[in-house]
Amino acid sequence: MAKTRILLVDDHAIVRLGLMTLLNDQPDMEVVGEASTAAEAVRSVEKLKPDVVLMDIRLPGEGGIEATRQVTNRFPDSKVVMLTSFADDDLVIRAISAGAVGYVLKQVGNEELLRAIQAAARGEALIDPLQRQSYFHASVNWIEKQKRMHSATCQTVRWMYSST
Repeated sequence: MAKTRILLVDDHAIVRLGLMTLLNDQPDMEVVGEASTAAEAVRSVEKLKPDVVLMDIRLPGEGGIEATRQVTNRFPDSKVVMLTSFADDDLVIRAISAGAVGYVLKQVGNEELLRAIQAAARGEALIDPLQRQSYFHASVNWIEKQKRMHSATCQTVRWMYSST
């Protein structure tokens, strides 16, 4: 069975080292590279063709969300999992909108992180259990906002046509 090829993207070398130690110890996983900036991440994905990219949100340069957008648009076979310390609803929505298939907090346990990587490698989506409820509420709020905006637009168009 082929190992899941992983690219680590974090601006902190100590984080990358810890992740590399954990992941390379798994019989079905292999860290194939590291990057510390958004631009380096995109170049590394192009060169290494990893199955999964573990991407931090806060990176020097364009940041992890923009790097995710570029990676998922240019290299759709590489699945991006955001691994971050930021439990922010807006960041979750922006990351998923950019193409991330997962959003995991750095406070997660080893087993949960390994499951997230395995899920991403299978093409499945995964949101950190601590973020699911707030993501759901943020999504519902966004949908409701879109409905209100659509309703207001329809009312304006009806008014414009009734006035002529």
